[in-house]
Amino acid sequence: MERLRGFISNDNVNQRGYMKREVYKVIGMGTLLMIMIGVATIYLSPLVYMGSTALKTEGQLSDPDDPIVPMSPQTYHYVSPEVETFRYTYRHPQTLDYQGQTLTVYEVIQQGRINKYAFLEARDNVSVFIDSENPEAPPIELEIAVEDLDPALVNERLEVNLYNVNYGDVQGKFGLVEELEGNRTLWMDPEEISEPPFELPIAASDAELVRFEQDLILYKVPMDGETRELALLETGRRGAKFIDPENPDAEPLELDVRVRGLDKVWDLDPHPENFTDAMDSINYFKLFGNTLFIAVVSGLGAMVSATLVAYGFTRFNIPYANILFIILLSTIVLPPQVTQIPTYIVYNKFGWIGTFFPLIVPHFFSNAYNVFLLRQYMMGIPLDMDEAARVDGANPFQILWYVIVPAARPALVAVYLFHFLFSWNDFQQPLIYLGGGSENTVLAVGLANFTRIYSSQQNLMMAAGILTMLVPLAVFFFAQRIFMQGVVITGVEK
Repeated sequence: MERLRGFISNDNVNQRGYMKREVYKVIGMGTLLMIMIGVATIYLSPLVYMGSTALKTEGQLSDPDDPIVPMSPQTYHYVSPEVETFRYTYRHPQTLDYQGQTLTVYEVIQQGRINKYAFLEARDNVSVFIDSENPEAPPIELEIAVEDLDPALVNERLEVNLYNVNYGDVQGKFGLVEELEGNRTLWMDPEEISEPPFELPIAASDAELVRFEQDLILYKVPMDGETRELALLETGRRGAKFIDPENPDAEPLELDVRVRGLDKVWDLDPHPENFTDAMDSINYFKLFGNTLFIAVVSGLGAMVSATLVAYGFTRFNIPYANILFIILLSTIVLPPQVTQIPTYIVYNKFGWIGTFFPLIVPHFFSNAYNVFLLRQYMMGIPLDMDEAARVDGANPFQILWYVIVPAARPALVAVYLFHFLFSWNDFQQPLIYLGGGSENTVLAVGLANFTRIYSSQQNLMMAAGILTMLVPLAVFFFAQRIFMQGVVITGVEK
């Protein structure tokens, strides 16, 4: 009985220990997963910000309430019942209403004084006038011809309604000055107030009144226990006026709310045209072709030359090979700025400045980084494979091509991608040898020029940056398996 109890007790202890280990394992995996998600979020957040900013307009970026995603406030097109008016000063001849007649007023100079008389009629050799300042006075007869007088002009401040006029060649918004007899109207152009009014053979009813139109931002407004989408018309000290889009003809709703505390109604509003604008601004396809050509050709030269040098260090008994390899590696610690000026002088003597040669030819003479990576990998390839190929009659170049290169393919791809990405992102060398102002340059230099010109337009800057990053991102995404395999293998001895 005691033995049974002990067995049961030990079994419970083992089960509890197993459960505890499983719980710790789940907690550890969950914690590690959360850390990885956090690190990935930190690394990807700049890229997400660039993509979001590249799809926005300047107006969206200036809106303090704009979310991260490219969105714009939803609006309601509101047509006000109020008619749009136009104010201007109408200068026209002065008239006087006298006993049912409309008389034109003229300026008559008498004894050095300008009098304003309204012409009534002509009798024999005299003209009869009415004093415009005292119409009840007896008529005044003067021996003056009306044709010799200037009409008195008066400035009249008018506020007229604006109409949409569409008559022949006359189209646009015009102010109705006066309705004349016989379906004729007098109009004024608001954009040319110095010109006199013009007459059209149409009635006022043939034109359409211009009403105030505006796009109002929609807000989510709590009202009567529910949230409604209302258009903000105007704000005041104690509240705001809203328009109900479902009932626009009703009176505006005056609500005691703070607009700053309300949420806008957002709509997804990306603007991919920013990418086309950026491409046109930096001559993208020309610079893309230059960059791709330099990266592909120089990468090929770097890979081929490093393969030959690494093959020589690992497969041939070269005197003092280790010392030569150490000397080669010591070039890594030599700053490139030290050799920049002598190198530039040499390339200038060759006439290579302004061409692609300084960016391509030097990479056909190997690089210490690439040689080191390939040497480490080739040292792991068994020599028995070389011996077997040599027995079959293969020469050193055939051994390299048919034995070493297929076996070292991951390392070769890694070296090529390393150099391709380096050449694609290189800025200093193309700026020195190609210059920054010509079209015969690369994307990195073109992007720097673009940033200097459009520094105030963040959306275009981010769009141009993403266009420059497309190829490196695509290369790493599609070749990441081979890339990572080559990196790991070249750093670890097999």
